[in-house]
Amino acid sequence: MQVHLAEHLPKNERIQLGSYYTPEKLVKLVHQFIRPYIENKKKDVILFDSAGGCGAFLLDMRHYDYRIADCDLEACKFLKQHFSLHNIFHTNSLKGGNRDKYLIPSSAFLIMIGNPPYNDTTSEFKNGEKGQNICDEDLYDRDIGVSFLKSYHKLNADVICVLHPLSYLIKETNFKRLKDFKDNYNLIRGEIFSSALFHGTGKGKFPILVALYEKNADGMIFEDIRNFRFNILDNEKTFVLSNFKTTDGYINKYPPRKNDVQKSPIGLYYYTFRDLNSLKKNTSFFTKEHPNGIMVTLENFYKYSYLYSVKSLFNPEDAWLYGNLSPLVHIEDVEQNKKLYIVYAIKTNKILREMDNSILKKITNYYKIKFNNTDNVDKIEKTIKDRLSKLIEWNK
Repeated sequence: MQVHLAEHLPKNERIQLGSYYTPEKLVKLVHQFIRPYIENKKKDVILFDSAGGCGAFLLDMRHYDYRIADCDLEACKFLKQHFSLHNIFHTNSLKGGNRDKYLIPSSAFLIMIGNPPYNDTTSEFKNGEKGQNICDEDLYDRDIGVSFLKSYHKLNADVICVLHPLSYLIKETNFKRLKDFKDNYNLIRGEIFSSALFHGTGKGKFPILVALYEKNADGMIFEDIRNFRFNILDNEKTFVLSNFKTTDGYINKYPPRKNDVQKSPIGLYYYTFRDLNSLKKNTSFFTKEHPNGIMVTLENFYKYSYLYSVKSLFNPEDAWLYGNLSPLVHIEDVEQNKKLYIVYAIKTNKILREMDNSILKKITNYYKIKFNNTDNVDKIEKTIKDRLSKLIEWNK
């Protein structure tokens, strides 16, 4: 076993447990973030990694008072070779969590560090099976990582410096799920990096945050996050959520509600999506009613043609950075270039090409489009790529 790899776990267990151990450069960044607090508090500080794995975050910090815990027995056996036995706890840190459990005095200045698991237990990880989050009732969330953030508040941590998906903060519905955590802590520093830095992750890359929080009774509101300037690891660029215009409020991304009209008048649907990553991963147009089908009409067809173009042709070098946002959009561009996106969709999408001619005729008549053999798909594609390449610039 190595400190920065979870080699002892088979792939399905790594996914279920969220056990992707941390590269050394990220460990050092956490140490850099917390060093001023350690130097200020000196003897009063206790460092605690409650999902310690093989101890990467504490290996070079053993000269300070520390605690380390993990639910993985093999990891704990490894820890016993490198850490003091009385500081190691083989336990589920989301059950019965309080300072007494870990022999932490109430007067101690507690700094939580680490890379806790983040795994949505509603997602399948093996042959249709789903994970479990076994935790105290007040910590429960479908995502284990959110539960860990809540557990730090329960431990009354003074400072928290951990890795977690950026989506916990920048998606407002996720931010609200943080509840007491967001109401009692402020984000002080944040550095974003790609999940590609983790060994053995899948193809879909997404932004992860090295986040530094301080306890503060005023807490945070979502507007604080919208305007927070996040740094990007090994890059001079920064990321400010409020700078970006997405399809939220412009293009519907969810199926009809129970009492809404369910059937498309033109027999066309688009697969639901949460963000850019799911848009890229999921199918696009289809013709049969489905629980995950967004109803496409003549009036909104051009918007879903735009989404199809984004799915097919938007591939910036740092696409991972925008993966948890709804698709970016420049509304004026879409409104002014409806025909461009429609022609590309009809010319290249198999489902649309094979649709009943009467439906295609309705679409082309509605948008006053005339097809001819001189339409050059490669030229259209290049034009759209050029326009989509400006999305980042337009959104600054």
